[in-house]
Amino acid sequence: MFEFIRKADKSKRALLMTCFLAFFCNGASTLMMGSVMPDLEAAFGLSDTMGGLLISAHSAGNLAGGFLIGLLPLLMGQKKSVVLAMALGAAGFLMGCLWGNPAWLFAAFLLIGLSRGSITNFSNRLINRLSDGSPAASNLLHSSFAVGAIVAPMIFLVLAGWISWQAGMIFIVIIRLISALDMSRMKLEDDKPDRKQKKNSTLCFMKNPSFLILAMMMFCYLCSEYTINGWLVTFIQSKEQLVASFNGDQAAITAYSQSMATLLWAVILVGRLFCAAVSSKVHQKTLMMIASFGVLGFFALMLFSGTVTAVTVSVAGLGFCMAGICPMIYSDAAPFTNAYPMATGMILGIGSVGAIVMPTVVGALADSFGFTGGMSAILVTVLLLVVFAVLNRTVKPRYPEHTA
Repeated sequence: MFEFIRKADKSKRALLMTCFLAFFCNGASTLMMGSVMPDLEAAFGLSDTMGGLLISAHSAGNLAGGFLIGLLPLLMGQKKSVVLAMALGAAGFLMGCLWGNPAWLFAAFLLIGLSRGSITNFSNRLINRLSDGSPAASNLLHSSFAVGAIVAPMIFLVLAGWISWQAGMIFIVIIRLISALDMSRMKLEDDKPDRKQKKNSTLCFMKNPSFLILAMMMFCYLCSEYTINGWLVTFIQSKEQLVASFNGDQAAITAYSQSMATLLWAVILVGRLFCAAVSSKVHQKTLMMIASFGVLGFFALMLFSGTVTAVTVSVAGLGFCMAGICPMIYSDAAPFTNAYPMATGMILGIGSVGAIVMPTVVGALADSFGFTGGMSAILVTVLLLVVFAVLNRTVKPRYPEHTA
């Protein structure tokens, strides 16, 4: 599982660790948004629809960041680009602490998303290049995201209890600035790509069916992941039967819902380490197909469950099945992303379109039909994920000629 790290020289290991730290920050940032959403809505008097718009603003920024980080290095170099992106994410979280104006918050979440998309694109491309597209390497990279996602809700609970909900967001500002400093020390051989080389800006891979299947898998997956991350805490707190089982103890249901966010990512971490370990024995296409069926089953269970036991089991099962899908999409697409710098941005961009739309759709439906009705919309994208995962496993892949 760690073979690619053992084979790397000192400079490559330093780059790997920088990517892992950056992904840890992305994970902490993403789950912190979900944890803080109920407090943000209460403090500034925001509706669920507005909360959904903020999550969608993050997704829109993620989309833009995925593209910009593919083009901006042509002008200012990769290192300066990603350092700027990480700093913008810190600025976004700081903005969220200062003022509750909806337009201001929308801009803050946009910056956070811009930062996440840029770091996601850069780190996935670099890891694929350093490891020759190893699914173990990709799963370990995304495991560091899961570690951040596990830590963030716990830190939020502690800081919110001791100080205030704003303190949790300040924690993210600090770790992002630390990561930006770490990135500023990177040594990249091709820091500023040649703008004259056509491969650095071409989109010819968009005509390839194998690439499009992977891109649509990412679309369906990010629809589900972003919406679940953004609304999980609020969704659990809205379940009347579940709330009743806590005898109206609001502190208890709040702690339970936050712990479910932690559990989700704890199991995702275990699942990604599992996928990294077994990817040398079971093809990643097969793993993704099996996992997609699991996501469908456990999400349906979570949606319609009303007991603590059923919700806990469904969240754990959902996390384990979701775990390896995203990192293995990136590693499966390595023949494209290693050949074309814009390919990673396009996979992320297509996926982000769904991540932009779905949280707002769920929020709007929740205002009208309750959260069970709103979250039911995710079933459609999960079903499509299963369809594309089956196609990815059964259709013969067509790779770029010079990487086949």
